[in-house]
Amino acid sequence: MVTSLFKVSDYLSNAGHIVTVFASIKEPGKTAAGTVWFNPDDVIRQTAPQQDVLVCNRGTWDGHPWIKAHKRILWAHDLPHNGFIPEPKTIKAFAATVFMSQYAERIWRTFYPTIGKSFMIPNGVDKTLFFPRPKVPGFMIYASAPNRGLKKLPLIYEAVKSRVKAPVSMLAFSNLKAQHPNEVRGDDDGFGEDYKSCEEAGITLRDPVPQPKLAQYLGGAELMIFPTDYPEICSNSILQSLASGTPVITTGNMGATCEWVKDGRNGLLTKFHPHDYMIYTLEMVRNAVKVLENKKLLAKLSGGAAKTKIYTWEEIGHQWEKMLNRCI
Repeated sequence: MVTSLFKVSDYLSNAGHIVTVFASIKEPGKTAAGTVWFNPDDVIRQTAPQQDVLVCNRGTWDGHPWIKAHKRILWAHDLPHNGFIPEPKTIKAFAATVFMSQYAERIWRTFYPTIGKSFMIPNGVDKTLFFPRPKVPGFMIYASAPNRGLKKLPLIYEAVKSRVKAPVSMLAFSNLKAQHPNEVRGDDDGFGEDYKSCEEAGITLRDPVPQPKLAQYLGGAELMIFPTDYPEICSNSILQSLASGTPVITTGNMGATCEWVKDGRNGLLTKFHPHDYMIYTLEMVRNAVKVLENKKLLAKLSGGAAKTKIYTWEEIGHQWEKMLNRCI
């Protein structure tokens, strides 16, 4: 999600807008394109300048009604019950709300029935980086920031290895660090035991990784394994994987994943069982084995992934500009 916030805000800055983003960062900063990033707790209200575009990420805090802005946009790019809940009365302060999926709109409008004008603008993908490449047989990949499903990877990988005759390998890109301007993070991100378990199972870990390098690995993978138990709003990893022609095996009965991953066409969907994760895990294994051992099915899903309609960041930027023009 951080990538999307960078891409959109910098696109608007490059287009001549004066853009300020309020987000949950530890250190404020300014990007090369001129987008100013603030942690709202650090802002001095008396000296806040007039803004052109004010993007309130996730509905941060109170919507900042004290800041004058030509266009005040609520970017609902997380779930409202994750601690990013604005006061109901401040919803009216926004010129528009941007949702990234139909699922997100349903959740937000359930919490806030007074939400008015809204626009559906998902994430995009840099297709100069993420595109289909020659596949490495048996190569599976996982990518998530923050880590969603990392704990399940060792069992999935070991079970797949034991059931597939040909050699298989797995590469995991986990909690990507330091993505905000001047962001400071500690070394202990709470996933130490999961990292250790993955390494003991033979999974290669990469963290952090530049986007061009991630794109090379994603393009070369036969499968993306994403055993998330979180209701995804609009997963960058899933969109990047599909754009790379890499089928996605993931959770299908929660969040917005099924708005992009179509079972049997560009990936396989697994039903999450919250009270018995073993059933879910074994189903993930079954799906991975089915694809790896059936090259005809793999080719079908890979072709379907490459044909999935995924917007470029330029197209997303154009949609944001059209939205802003309608909000004047």
